[in-house]
Amino acid sequence: MPNVLRKRAAVAALMLVSVAAAGCTGETPGTATPTPGTSPSSASSAAPEDPNVPKVADPLDASAYVGDACKLLPAAAAAELGFTEPGEPRSESSNPGCGWFIRGKGETLQIILGSGNREKGVGGLAGMYKAKESGQLRFLEPGPEVDGYPTVYYGIQDRRARGNCDLAVGVADDLTINTLAAGYGDEQNSCGTARKLASAMIKTLKGA
Repeated sequence: MPNVLRKRAAVAALMLVSVAAAGCTGETPGTATPTPGTSPSSASSAAPEDPNVPKVADPLDASAYVGDACKLLPAAAAAELGFTEPGEPRSESSNPGCGWFIRGKGETLQIILGSGNREKGVGGLAGMYKAKESGQLRFLEPGPEVDGYPTVYYGIQDRRARGNCDLAVGVADDLTINTLAAGYGDEQNSCGTARKLASAMIKTLKGA
């Protein structure tokens, strides 16, 4: 895979590393070693609530996908988005992920399951809002609900106009699954694709 595609696919993972680092005190960022899994941690449940953070009315269980995030987007759903090659597992952080690429083209998709952030007590949309407040994230904006689940656009900067859209979906109050669509030329196509990816992932979690 070309280096430029690797860099694009890693952006969302790096954002989640920043979110996780924002919740670590007295440690060098990146040294935390959370136990794999997606069960709520005591730290996350003890975090003060922010009234601006939307709550998740119908939490989804993503524990079956911690070991293989690529299964969140079945082959048939990936093909509908134009991706026929199998997804490639990503390992940029403690949050498992998967990337899809089209050979010879710039488009790429990525899913990142924020189970590592949950274990560190900085999971969910609440963790992302806190990262924005602390400066770990410079851009965060509420997005439209996807199949009834709240979302935010986020990043080091707003890259949507350049065809790169980072969308975090709150599937539980302490868990996000982030979708990235890059190389799509403009905001409409990139964010539309990121929302379609999120919808396909939610259908998988619901067993639809």
